[in-house]
Amino acid sequence: YRPEVAFPNDFDVYDPKVEVDIKTTAAGTSGTKTIEYMAIPRYAGDFEIPAIAFSYFDTKTGSYKTITSEPYKLHVEQGKGGGTSSPVVSNFSNKESVKYLGKDIRYLKVNGIHFVPNNELFFGSFMYYMCYLIPAILFIVFFFIYRKQVKENSNLALVRTKKANKMAVRRLKNAGKLMKENKKEEFYDEVLRALWGYLSDKLSIPQANLTKDNVETELAKYGVDDALIKEFMDILNTCEFARYAPAQASDAMDKLYEQTVDAIGKMENTIKK
Repeated sequence: YRPEVAFPNDFDVYDPKVEVDIKTTAAGTSGTKTIEYMAIPRYAGDFEIPAIAFSYFDTKTGSYKTITSEPYKLHVEQGKGGGTSSPVVSNFSNKESVKYLGKDIRYLKVNGIHFVPNNELFFGSFMYYMCYLIPAILFIVFFFIYRKQVKENSNLALVRTKKANKMAVRRLKNAGKLMKENKKEEFYDEVLRALWGYLSDKLSIPQANLTKDNVETELAKYGVDDALIKEFMDILNTCEFARYAPAQASDAMDKLYEQTVDAIGKMENTIKK
């Protein structure tokens, strides 16, 4: 709550400064609230600020009470260099600005002025119009790029399909490292992950729902020839068999690796999505 002070109409009134210092302890709540009003008279003369009323709740009596101050009478004297009817000019945004009330207005600068020729003005120049044209072009370009990305990202299946080859290549690179380290079982596992992951992304079918039978059917729907389908199936069978077979020569792993890279490349060129 803040008491309302009715300043005369010839006063410039500014927002009051409020300081609150309230503490809450086991004994209760106590503290102070200080309100500092700032007002500047426009003219010299005698003014009166009406009495200020303040209502509060008395905890001892359990009722509301109102206290009223005495009216404030002010006598404002005219400053030097002005008559009684001359207004006091004020343009203050805060209390600190009042410090400059007694200072004169700075004089106008009449020398050292430099005029720019018309041909040096930025307004209307080539660069002026380019500053508008370039951002407009960039906005249009980025707008269409953004719309394209939103459209593609809305179709998660399309995103997975486009990234199928990229993910397969990444897995095959890891398989190549395992082959060089002669880690047979890990190598075949990684090749299998590359193949099944590629088929899942390319055909938009979760890996849990993929089988050799439905893979052949789906690939045929996309126009993949029987020879390439058989090559894929042979690689899958070889990997599954080799994981539990006796140790094989490194050239067998190398040959399978090359076959897998070649088969995925052919499949990528066949299925256009």
